Amino acid sequence: MSYFKLNKAKIFFCIVFLSAAFSVFAQHPQNPGNESWKMFQKAQALFDQKNYGKSIKLANDCLAQRKKEVEYIDYVLANALKPYPVRKVGDDINEVLTVLRERDEYESVEIIETYINEKGEDYFDSSISKLTEYLHKRQDYPEVYFLIAKIYRLEGEFDMAYTYLEKAHASSFLLEIPAQDIDILYEMAAIAENKNDVPRQEKLLELIAVNDGRYSDTNLKNALLRTSRSTKEDNSSRFFELYRIDAIRTVNAYYSLSKIYDNAKEREKAYLANLYAVLISFTHINSILEERESDYHYKNLTEFFDEIKKYPDIVEWCGKNHFWEGFYNIYTLGIKNKCTRFPVDVVNVLAKSCPEVYWKNAAIEAASKIREEKQVTITVD
Repeated sequence: MSYFKLNKAKIFFCIVFLSAAFSVFAQHPQNPGNESWKMFQKAQALFDQKNYGKSIKLANDCLAQRKKEVEYIDYVLANALKPYPVRKVGDDINEVLTVLRERDEYESVEIIETYINEKGEDYFDSSISKLTEYLHKRQDYPEVYFLIAKIYRLEGEFDMAYTYLEKAHASSFLLEIPAQDIDILYEMAAIAENKNDVPRQEKLLELIAVNDGRYSDTNLKNALLRTSRSTKEDNSSRFFELYRIDAIRTVNAYYSLSKIYDNAKEREKAYLANLYAVLISFTHINSILEERESDYHYKNLTEFFDEIKKYPDIVEWCGKNHFWEGFYNIYTLGIKNKCTRFPVDVVNVLAKSCPEVYWKNAAIEAASKIREEKQVTITVD
């Protein structure tokens, strides 16, 4: 009987011990490592190989893995920052780090220092609470959302694609390459265009345009209008000598906005958006020519076009990125905006020197029409 009681006591002790052990284990999650980044790279490689089924599965697994990683970091930091000696020094990152080092909280110190080195202390305003808030938000993985969205779009699932793009844009502050947010916005705008949602498309394109810092520059807009309305001789060459806009990734947004504004009869906005697009492309090409030819510098529009003809890759880029169309639209939209000399000068240069046959012929036709109208005016006078 006593033997049975002793065994019963041992069994009870084992149950209590195991329960406690499992409880401790549950409260101390294992470090899941940093596998989510590797998983994303593999999912991206599968996407590039057009293996979309496996890519999207791995992408979703990657999101689950990222969640585990963030939960582990949340746990480590919450426990390290909870004791009173740590809390009493306040919110300053450096003060907190000093105490954590004194308490031998090596793992939490490593986590904090990793993200200070990556983002910079100023990014968090030297605030430990802002850093922990940022780390918690890393459950979102915008690069993976973007990848999933592209797969859904290719499969024709536009609503699902747009949902993931919205998530990617909302968490764009987490992007390893911040400029990738422009690619996300372009994808969103493309879906809006596909669904014929022009107001949404316009709003998204304007968000892209804002990235160059010049979209809302009233002084620049007024200067562009004033110069392009001037009747000075050779105004076309002077215009491109005066102005530069270095923002090549926004160029297609401006071209698209110009068409949207023109269709909405917003003539001045359409003209300005087209001018921005042309200036951005001009700045980009001009800088390439300066890199390739040490003695090159811009003199006039005719010589600039002749320089472009020397390089097939630049000619090809111009065709793909609406460059010649943009110059032709300086004429069509400029006339609508009471610009008399500048658009005519531009279309005459285009007629003489444009290397792309379609836009050269369109410019020749426009120039011929201008000459005919002048002759009629002289005859009537």
